[in-house]
Amino acid sequence: MESNSSLLKITVRLILATLIILILVVGKSFLVPLAWSLLIGLASIKFLEKIENKTKLPQNLVIIIFLFFLLLFLFSIGYFFYIELSHIFNDLPSISQKISDRLHELSLTLKDTGIHIPDHINKGFISDWVHQHSNLIMNFVSELGMNVWSIILVLFYLFFLLHYKDLVPQFFTKKIKDQKKLKSMEKRLDKSMTLIRSYIYGLLLLTLISAVMNYIVFLLFGLKFALFFAVFLAILNLIPFVGNPIGLSIILLFSIITKDNILIPVFLFGVMFVMNFVQENVIRPLVIGDKMKINAFTVFISIIIGGMVWGVSGMILFIPMAGVIKILLEGHEIHAPYAIFFSEPQRKTKTPKILKEKL
Repeated sequence: MESNSSLLKITVRLILATLIILILVVGKSFLVPLAWSLLIGLASIKFLEKIENKTKLPQNLVIIIFLFFLLLFLFSIGYFFYIELSHIFNDLPSISQKISDRLHELSLTLKDTGIHIPDHINKGFISDWVHQHSNLIMNFVSELGMNVWSIILVLFYLFFLLHYKDLVPQFFTKKIKDQKKLKSMEKRLDKSMTLIRSYIYGLLLLTLISAVMNYIVFLLFGLKFALFFAVFLAILNLIPFVGNPIGLSIILLFSIITKDNILIPVFLFGVMFVMNFVQENVIRPLVIGDKMKINAFTVFISIIIGGMVWGVSGMILFIPMAGVIKILLEGHEIHAPYAIFFSEPQRKTKTPKILKEKL
């Protein structure tokens, strides 16, 4: 009887998990902008409250001013990518020539070994392919929720979330009569907000530092479109494990194509490898630290599941969501043990004798 009850609980939980994932996939166009607005809102509530208290301005006016500057910032990023990509597309003929030259050199090198490859490339094919796929990066930006419609939704959601933020504590005050449980809930909500706020601020600062460092290195090596690649790599760094290798591969491939001396890409790779090591092991711990307080495996799984469900947005958004889930599990007496799987292992302990016998 007990085994049947356990099996029923597991089945119900699996069905519930499947329904949640189905809702996340089907409601992507609605939920992704809402998730971004929640993330931005939780990160900015304390800041806006300070502005409101210091300036004595009406709450709605403060929110509108904040949304205006946010809109200006987002469109500045979009305009920057538009201008930089226009410069890259205009330079396509010279890039095509460089690719053809590199291919010819490689053909001559491999010819002695008996391997034959084309010694030139169809430049018209490159231009046609690039123009046909010129929206790839814009699609990447759109996957972050940055297309015009998503921006409008985010701004509307954000306005209402900030305007009606006081309804959440009022709801819990009405629902939870036990003061002890109410204090516990308030503590968990405050902890979640602090976690997300610290994580977002740290991530923004790390992105800025990364962009500046990348730009300086690319300028030193004379890489064309240094500013674009510096910002591009810094944004890709928002996706742990995956973003940096992809961005670095693209930059190294571009340097091999555009530089006559093969040693420059080699030295660039070495410098970028050292710089990335410094960023991940020195700057990131100082700026972000262990804000999420979740282990690397949880972060990796969050990226994979987030990418499958919400694309690029999911890769970023599911990480703080995992941190919040961990906090909620810790505050629930029955489910608290499951939060251990989200954490880093503590000091090594001896395996209980009973567990050893079972193993």
